[in-house]
Amino acid sequence: MGEAMDALTSGPRTHEQLLNLAREEFDLRWDTPTPVRDRTAWLAVTGMVELFDHRIHLTEAGRGFLTGISLGKPKSDGTDTVVQIAPTARAVAHVIEQLDEATLRERADGANLYIPGTSANGGTLAALQVLTKAAIPSISDADFVRFVQETFPKAQTAATARTAKDTLKALGLIQRTSSESWSATPAALAWVESSEPLDLARTVHAAIAFFGELLGELDTAVPRTTGALAERSTHYLPNRGKALSRSAVNARLNLLEACRLVTRLSQTTYRTTALGRAFKESLPCFSPTDAPSRTAADGNTATIHGGSPASSTQQSNSLGSDIAEELESAARDSANPKRLEKAAVAALGYLGMPGKHVGGNRAVDGHVRFGVGADSRVLAIEAKTSATGRVVDQSLFGLVEHRAEIGAHLHLLIGPGFERRMLKEADDDPAIAVIDTGLLAEVVRRQEQTPLTLTQLAPLIDPALHAAQRDAALRGFWEAQEIRGQLEYALIDILNVEAQDPLEEGGWLDLTSLRRELRTRGYRVGEGAVVEALEFLASTRIGVLQRSAHRYRCTASVHTAGQRIRALGHQWVAAAELHQRVRSGNEAAQA
Repeated sequence: MGEAMDALTSGPRTHEQLLNLAREEFDLRWDTPTPVRDRTAWLAVTGMVELFDHRIHLTEAGRGFLTGISLGKPKSDGTDTVVQIAPTARAVAHVIEQLDEATLRERADGANLYIPGTSANGGTLAALQVLTKAAIPSISDADFVRFVQETFPKAQTAATARTAKDTLKALGLIQRTSSESWSATPAALAWVESSEPLDLARTVHAAIAFFGELLGELDTAVPRTTGALAERSTHYLPNRGKALSRSAVNARLNLLEACRLVTRLSQTTYRTTALGRAFKESLPCFSPTDAPSRTAADGNTATIHGGSPASSTQQSNSLGSDIAEELESAARDSANPKRLEKAAVAALGYLGMPGKHVGGNRAVDGHVRFGVGADSRVLAIEAKTSATGRVVDQSLFGLVEHRAEIGAHLHLLIGPGFERRMLKEADDDPAIAVIDTGLLAEVVRRQEQTPLTLTQLAPLIDPALHAAQRDAALRGFWEAQEIRGQLEYALIDILNVEAQDPLEEGGWLDLTSLRRELRTRGYRVGEGAVVEALEFLASTRIGVLQRSAHRYRCTASVHTAGQRIRALGHQWVAAAELHQRVRSGNEAAQA
């Protein structure tokens, strides 16, 4: 509040300018000017500012008030400092020199990283040094497991100790010297000798995907959350086919923070430091699959940071992506309003709300049906376009009559954004739900990977919810699905590791042991959620777990489990096609 007023002492500003200030100077993750408008509206009521000519002007009363308050500003995190990075150890430099398009693409996923170090025993870097030194000159599998259990109090089970060993292998710090022994890699030996964090970071970047690349993802005006970074990871793992879990991203961020390459802003947000920025520029990095391609002057496609034409933009041909793209484009095509009307009907239909486009003067733009059977409701559509991204000076008069004509229960006001007066008028009407086309497009895109049922989609069309509440509710459902998938994968992986341990007869683990292993991997889920996931995996349709009383063991590999789960979707599509053919045949016979 006061900081916004202080920004006005140098002259009037627009809401967009104040929004940029909030993002860049105060690390506020605001996507729209709404929070700024809320504050300036309050300041205007109290006489501290005046709003005219599309700008906010500080009044004399506001200037006087500023003299009596203290202003806050985030401490500098050093991101603007020019730094020199330490020279690279010879063995580490050799590893980096080998990175080209193919090797960057083939790096390990690093989907299951567990570093047992804590602040009590020296932290992440110290733990990695201790573990790496244990493999100098070499160490057997059994001795390594015992060493981890004896050194780290929280890694007492054999499965946890093996996960720590597998993590060191994934990070490029140890390598097999025989079927039963391990030794430190040349790069790891160089890091142990130099104790330079950047040598470790370079080694890890060469070993796992989406490590050094994270520094670019975090070097933005609005810091991305760990959840958003997990979603972005799909563009850096072309061979994986799905996003990393949040715990896998957090493991990377913790390591980058220990190397002073990022700084933590909050529980879920980080920012690249000046050292991190310089370090990233020194690395060959993989270009995300959604990066725009660059064409050189000679007409050839140029590579970017180790990328290639193969790793540049890959347009999705899926129906959901096409519908979402058309919706966002049509929302700004003010010369052709019918285009958005049709796109809105198509988007809602894709989400399970069948409907019809109507259009024309004195009529609804379209209508859809929400629900199934007797409990379903008719929803009217009012679509508004704006080339600037915000609809202004358009009346909502006549919507009641439009609803009455088709027997609609509610009106969906759909557009790219609405000016404050329109938004207030719509929010005050208990029969109008305001839907931003950006959010609707995101829901459509996500319906392929994290589909929501109509019950879960109810917040989208609930007139009682404001934009932020609607967004939060939907994201909660998406996150729950993602966590459930990650939990199922982790359970299969834990039980597979247990089954491979020659000292653990039968590979059985009870619920308490499973939850303990999950906690070591960063999962904090209730007992009910774990049991539900286990029962699903043990069900006849999936059949990759066996249950005996309260104990479970794997009957299939992680790979086979994935095949079984993916097959459900394929079987459903095949059944739908068969049903359609049979029905078409019956209709033809009757004709």
